[in-house]
Amino acid sequence: MTVQAGRTREAVAELTGGRFGARQVSATRLFLEAMHELVPPGTKPTWDTILRADVAEPGSRAALKFAEYARTSWGRIEPEIRALLEAGAGPVLLTEAAVFARYDAMGVLDRLAAAARLGGHGLWLLCPQGDPAREPRLGTVAVPYQAGLGEWIELPDSWVTNAHRAGLTLEAR
Repeated sequence: MTVQAGRTREAVAELTGGRFGARQVSATRLFLEAMHELVPPGTKPTWDTILRADVAEPGSRAALKFAEYARTSWGRIEPEIRALLEAGAGPVLLTEAAVFARYDAMGVLDRLAAAARLGGHGLWLLCPQGDPAREPRLGTVAVPYQAGLGEWIELPDSWVTNAHRAGLTLEAR
Protein backbone atom coordinates (compact mmCIF):
# COMPACT_ATOMS: atom_id res chain seq x y z
CA MET A 1 0.00 0.00 0.00
CA THR A 2 1.29 3.43 -0.86
CA VAL A 3 0.42 6.48 1.19
CA GLN A 4 1.51 10.12 1.26
CA ALA A 5 4.59 10.26 3.50
CA GLY A 6 2.99 12.74 5.90
CA ARG A 7 -0.09 10.56 6.37
CA THR A 8 1.59 7.40 7.67
CA ARG A 9 0.35 7.68 11.24
CA GLU A 10 -3.24 8.26 10.14
CA ALA A 11 -3.09 5.37 7.66
CA VAL A 12 -1.78 3.01 10.34
CA ALA A 13 -4.55 4.09 12.71
CA GLU A 14 -7.19 3.41 10.05
CA LEU A 15 -5.74 0.05 9.00
CA THR A 16 -5.26 -1.23 12.55
CA GLY A 17 -8.63 0.03 13.76
CA GLY A 18 -11.83 -1.93 14.10
CA ARG A 19 -12.78 -2.02 10.41
CA PHE A 20 -9.63 -3.84 9.26
CA GLY A 21 -7.95 -5.06 12.43
CA ALA A 22 -4.47 -5.27 10.95
CA ARG A 23 -1.63 -6.08 13.34
CA GLN A 24 1.11 -3.47 12.98
CA VAL A 25 4.66 -4.79 12.97
CA SER A 26 7.58 -2.39 12.60
CA ALA A 27 10.21 -4.04 10.42
CA THR A 28 12.78 -1.59 11.75
CA ARG A 29 11.98 -2.52 15.35
CA LEU A 30 12.30 -6.24 14.54
CA PHE A 31 15.62 -5.66 12.79
CA LEU A 32 17.07 -3.60 15.63
CA GLU A 33 15.89 -6.08 18.25
CA ALA A 34 17.47 -8.96 16.33
CA MET A 35 20.73 -7.03 15.91
CA HIS A 36 20.80 -6.16 19.61
CA GLU A 37 20.30 -9.83 20.51
CA LEU A 38 23.41 -10.65 18.48
CA VAL A 39 25.45 -8.09 20.40
CA PRO A 40 24.77 -8.58 24.13
CA PRO A 41 26.04 -5.81 26.44
CA GLY A 42 29.58 -6.36 27.66
CA THR A 43 30.64 -8.46 24.67
CA LYS A 44 32.58 -7.80 21.51
CA PRO A 45 31.75 -6.47 19.10
CA THR A 46 30.09 -3.65 20.99
CA TRP A 47 26.96 -1.91 19.77
CA ASP A 48 29.12 1.13 18.88
CA THR A 49 31.28 -1.14 16.70
CA ILE A 50 28.14 -2.37 14.91
CA LEU A 51 26.93 1.20 14.35
CA ARG A 52 30.29 2.19 12.84
CA ALA A 53 30.29 -0.92 10.66
CA ASP A 54 26.86 0.05 9.33
CA VAL A 55 28.41 3.07 7.61
CA ALA A 56 31.78 1.48 6.80
CA GLU A 57 33.30 1.64 3.34
CA PRO A 58 31.58 -0.95 1.09
CA GLY A 59 33.73 -4.05 0.76
CA SER A 60 35.72 -3.30 3.90
CA ARG A 61 36.11 -5.93 6.61
CA ALA A 62 33.73 -3.99 8.89
CA ALA A 63 31.09 -3.75 6.16
CA LEU A 64 31.38 -7.47 5.40
CA LYS A 65 31.05 -8.38 9.09
CA PHE A 66 28.04 -6.08 9.42
CA ALA A 67 26.43 -7.81 6.42
CA GLU A 68 26.86 -11.15 8.24
CA TYR A 69 25.09 -9.77 11.31
CA ALA A 70 22.32 -8.36 9.11
CA ARG A 71 21.82 -11.72 7.33
CA THR A 72 21.68 -13.50 10.68
CA SER A 73 19.13 -10.98 11.92
CA TRP A 74 16.92 -11.47 8.86
CA GLY A 75 17.22 -15.21 9.41
CA ARG A 76 15.61 -14.70 12.81
CA ILE A 77 13.01 -12.16 11.68
CA GLU A 78 11.62 -14.08 8.71
CA PRO A 79 10.27 -17.02 10.77
CA GLU A 80 8.85 -14.58 13.31
CA ILE A 81 6.81 -12.79 10.64
CA ARG A 82 5.81 -16.13 9.06
CA ALA A 83 4.46 -17.20 12.45
CA LEU A 84 2.38 -14.01 12.60
CA LEU A 85 0.95 -14.82 9.16
CA GLU A 86 -0.19 -18.22 10.43
CA ALA A 87 -1.55 -17.20 13.85
CA GLY A 88 -3.65 -14.48 15.41
CA ALA A 89 -6.39 -12.53 13.72
CA GLY A 90 -6.30 -10.06 10.86
CA PRO A 91 -3.61 -9.17 8.36
CA VAL A 92 -0.05 -8.28 9.31
CA LEU A 93 0.76 -4.65 8.49
CA LEU A 94 4.50 -4.14 8.01
CA THR A 95 5.52 -0.57 8.72
CA GLU A 96 8.89 1.18 8.83
CA ALA A 97 9.95 -1.31 6.19
CA ALA A 98 12.74 0.58 4.40
CA VAL A 99 15.18 -1.68 6.31
CA PHE A 100 14.35 -4.46 3.84
CA ALA A 101 15.86 -2.36 1.04
CA ARG A 102 18.63 -0.78 3.13
CA TYR A 103 19.94 -4.10 4.43
CA ASP A 104 19.61 -6.24 1.32
CA ALA A 105 16.53 -8.19 2.43
CA MET A 106 14.12 -7.72 -0.46
CA GLY A 107 14.36 -11.49 -0.97
CA VAL A 108 13.03 -11.97 2.57
CA LEU A 109 10.13 -9.65 1.79
CA ASP A 110 9.46 -11.56 -1.43
CA ARG A 111 9.38 -14.91 0.41
CA LEU A 112 7.02 -13.49 3.04
CA ALA A 113 4.68 -12.22 0.31
CA ALA A 114 4.76 -15.64 -1.35
CA ALA A 115 3.91 -17.30 1.98
CA ALA A 116 1.00 -14.91 2.49
CA ARG A 117 -0.35 -15.75 -0.98
CA LEU A 118 -0.58 -19.43 0.06
CA GLY A 119 -3.18 -18.74 2.73
CA GLY A 120 -3.34 -17.71 6.32
CA HIS A 121 -3.48 -14.02 7.02
CA GLY A 122 -2.68 -11.25 4.59
CA LEU A 123 0.60 -9.39 4.53
CA TRP A 124 0.24 -5.65 4.03
CA LEU A 125 3.29 -3.48 3.41
CA LEU A 126 2.90 0.26 4.00
CA CYS A 127 5.10 2.33 1.70
CA PRO A 128 5.04 6.03 2.56
CA GLN A 129 6.26 8.10 -0.35
CA GLY A 130 6.09 11.56 -1.87
CA ASP A 131 3.61 10.48 -4.54
CA PRO A 132 1.40 7.55 -3.50
CA ALA A 133 0.07 7.27 -7.06
CA ARG A 134 3.49 5.97 -8.13
CA GLU A 135 4.36 2.30 -7.77
CA PRO A 136 5.51 1.26 -4.30
CA ARG A 137 9.12 1.79 -3.29
CA LEU A 138 11.16 1.38 -0.15
CA GLY A 139 13.59 4.24 -0.45
CA THR A 140 14.94 3.90 -3.98
CA VAL A 141 14.12 0.20 -4.33
CA ALA A 142 10.98 -0.89 -6.18
CA VAL A 143 8.71 -3.25 -4.28
CA PRO A 144 7.75 -6.22 -6.47
CA TYR A 145 4.05 -6.95 -6.55
CA GLN A 146 1.61 -8.90 -8.68
CA ALA A 147 -0.67 -6.42 -10.41
CA GLY A 148 -3.02 -9.18 -11.54
CA LEU A 149 -3.70 -10.03 -7.89
CA GLY A 150 -4.38 -6.40 -6.97
CA GLU A 151 -1.40 -6.35 -4.63
CA TRP A 152 -0.78 -2.62 -4.88
CA ILE A 153 -3.34 -0.27 -3.40
CA GLU A 154 -2.93 3.48 -3.23
CA LEU A 155 -4.33 5.00 -0.07
CA PRO A 156 -5.36 8.51 -1.16
CA ASP A 157 -5.43 11.32 1.39
CA SER A 158 -9.23 11.39 1.26
CA TRP A 159 -9.38 7.74 2.38
CA VAL A 160 -6.73 8.14 5.06
CA THR A 161 -8.49 11.17 6.54
CA ASN A 162 -11.88 9.47 6.24
CA ALA A 163 -13.29 12.26 4.07
CA HIS A 164 -15.78 9.80 2.57
CA ARG A 165 -17.17 8.95 6.01
CA ALA A 166 -17.13 12.56 7.19
CA GLY A 167 -19.38 13.46 4.23
CA LEU A 168 -21.84 10.71 5.14
CA THR A 169 -21.93 11.83 8.75
CA LEU A 170 -22.70 15.43 7.78
CA GLU A 171 -25.42 14.39 5.32
CA ALA A 172 -27.05 12.11 7.89
CA ARG A 173 -27.54 15.05 10.25
